[in-house]
Amino acid sequence: MEIELKLLLSPEDLHRAGRHAAIAALRVGRGRVDRLVSDYYDTADAALAAAGVALRVREVRGRWVQTVKAGGASAAGMHVREELEWQLPGAAPDPGLLAGTSLEKLFASTRVAGRLVPVFRTEFKRTVRPLAWPDGTRAELALDRGSVYAGDRSEPISELELELRTGDATRLFELAQTLSSDLPLRVGHESKAERGYALARLTRRVPRKQERIDLDPAMPAAAAIRRIALACIAHLQANETGFLTGRDPEYLHQLRIGLRRLRSCVSLMRKDVPPERIAALVDELRWLGRGLNPARDWDVLMTETLPPLLRAFPQDPGLAALHARGTRLRRASVTAARDIVRSSRYTGLLLAAGRMLAREDLAALTAGTGELAGSVGNFATRLIGRRDRKLRKRGAALRDATPETRHAARIAAKRLRYAAEFFASLYSPKRVRRQIAALKDIQDTLGRLNDLATAERLLADAAGGARHKPDPRTNGIVVGWCAATANHALTRLAGDWKKFKSARKFWE
Repeated sequence: MEIELKLLLSPEDLHRAGRHAAIAALRVGRGRVDRLVSDYYDTADAALAAAGVALRVREVRGRWVQTVKAGGASAAGMHVREELEWQLPGAAPDPGLLAGTSLEKLFASTRVAGRLVPVFRTEFKRTVRPLAWPDGTRAELALDRGSVYAGDRSEPISELELELRTGDATRLFELAQTLSSDLPLRVGHESKAERGYALARLTRRVPRKQERIDLDPAMPAAAAIRRIALACIAHLQANETGFLTGRDPEYLHQLRIGLRRLRSCVSLMRKDVPPERIAALVDELRWLGRGLNPARDWDVLMTETLPPLLRAFPQDPGLAALHARGTRLRRASVTAARDIVRSSRYTGLLLAAGRMLAREDLAALTAGTGELAGSVGNFATRLIGRRDRKLRKRGAALRDATPETRHAARIAAKRLRYAAEFFASLYSPKRVRRQIAALKDIQDTLGRLNDLATAERLLADAAGGARHKPDPRTNGIVVGWCAATANHALTRLAGDWKKFKSARKFWE
């Protein structure tokens, strides 16, 4: 299993990182410098990429090495995956070497066999330094500088990788935190293979939703929480690049969902983990949420709430002025949110989370007692039961409830839904899907009501900044439209609640 931490720096800062005092203090033995040229192979329809497999042939000092990487996961910069290697007599790949491995069936299939072609190439200089810590941990530092090529397209490579050889993975994060205090680095989520596939346009970056989390009922609850937290971070980071470089507002939406799910997951530790161990992380997650919220509010207003008004009243000059001003304010809020995701503080948040989760025995954070000391099956059943009771208590008479009460019910529905999704693999899939669907309807309807309340505030902000404030007619259109839409949502909410109450409790 390959375990490495990937950090992204500019070429100038990469050079500075190699000379950093923290690295110099850990260096042992002799290093080396290699020029590495790697050709990645796949079928024309990217069958290997679809299976989560990367096949490359790398030339190193006149020798050829075939490497296959498969499975694994990436979160907070930590990449963990299976790696298989063979020396080759020449530059051509040899799929027959996969015989007897878990990937034999894939490479022997009619979709892959005889259809492999080179799809992209990486060329870079790698400077390697062996590192050692006093506790016996050993790692290899690699500074990679070069490019990835696909046809006539290319992208630069400027990365620092810390590959664990033996010992405690938290040491890698501690070193990365030290480097981040002096250098403007970012946590790397994509592998070189993933970047190459995107550059070759064999895969397409799209907003990524949360994937299923597989758990065993008998596994320790602490181990399950760790797996869930890493999945939440991976969900958040999978949408980073799209948010920073694309225009689809769904990237920000999914990034925020990953963040909210991570906050919900961290809250599961609060009863067992000493507060001082997670208080700083909780504060930073809250900071990130506050920083991203305005951009999402403007996205919803400008892409969901305002367009129907403009279609219904295309000639209203006041609405046109609101749209123009709102477009500018939305653009500014998105720019501010991107600055946050590019910031050193965001990098520090990811490294702190990664450090806490790097060790597999998350139970070491606890005193070995409490709910996290038992099995995840028992933990999940108790947790979901508690959250279900809280939602049912807050959900009574929602139509006539105050906005504050409806907001509390929305939070309760969200927490129950996240818990159901976290632990879904422990229960009957059909019953879980029915309950989650009902919760989603409640959450969406309550969320729509919240969006409408936010819309009135944002429209007032947009109007206040305009050179000519909208006339009473425009104000009436906006307020009346929001009120009518809210009334329709309240009517729908009654049906959503009835559907939820009639769904069988899947955890009982």
